[in-house]
Amino acid sequence: MEDKNVSPLSEFDLKIEQTNQELRKKMLTDFYSEHHTINNRRNQSVSEENRSLVFKEWMGINKKVLDLGCRDGRLTRHFIDQNEVVGMDIDKVALKECEKKLNIKTKWVDFSIQIPLATSSFDVIIAGEVLEHLPCPSITVAEVSRILKPNGLFIGSVPNSYHIKNRLRVLKGSLIDNDQTHLRAYNVELLKHYLEKKFLIEELTSCRGRSSFLSIAWFGRDIAWKCRNNK
Repeated sequence: MEDKNVSPLSEFDLKIEQTNQELRKKMLTDFYSEHHTINNRRNQSVSEENRSLVFKEWMGINKKVLDLGCRDGRLTRHFIDQNEVVGMDIDKVALKECEKKLNIKTKWVDFSIQIPLATSSFDVIIAGEVLEHLPCPSITVAEVSRILKPNGLFIGSVPNSYHIKNRLRVLKGSLIDNDQTHLRAYNVELLKHYLEKKFLIEELTSCRGRSSFLSIAWFGRDIAWKCRNNK
């Protein structure tokens, strides 16, 4: 229902808002580009071999796929065969590398609040090591659900901040996470909290951690999911 007490933005206010959004996007792209360069995040992806095998099996072929946070396409390259893939990221430099190397469509977007794509336009959306970077995961998860087709797949992973090695680190007085770009520390329950608002979780597993088969919560160094759109 429309709030009649809220006045529509004037043309001047709209221009200010657009300017602020562009400024934010530029600041974020500079920040992430520097972060990826300084921390040697180019041409590498966490547990690339394991995650790519799991994601590719879940995804299948002949799908229209959106890869959120594709960076330079290191993980994306495993999905492009027999699929139509679009890459999206805030790091403009990495995105250009992705487009050049993989010859796929890319979009430079700050998708933390809104994803400017049509409703029900993708079969699969991937978010590999992305949700932990977002300030409002519920908003992003809702946007993913909107963009996915009915019964479409949402696939991804987050670091498991509470695996046993990290718990021991805390006992020693160390930080649980040294990555300044991580805004949330995820465990299985928190991840479920966000995903189950819009999706039916079909599978939770771990692509890292030799003893993760015993317990994802304790021994999995990441949590990977396969979800079905609930709309």
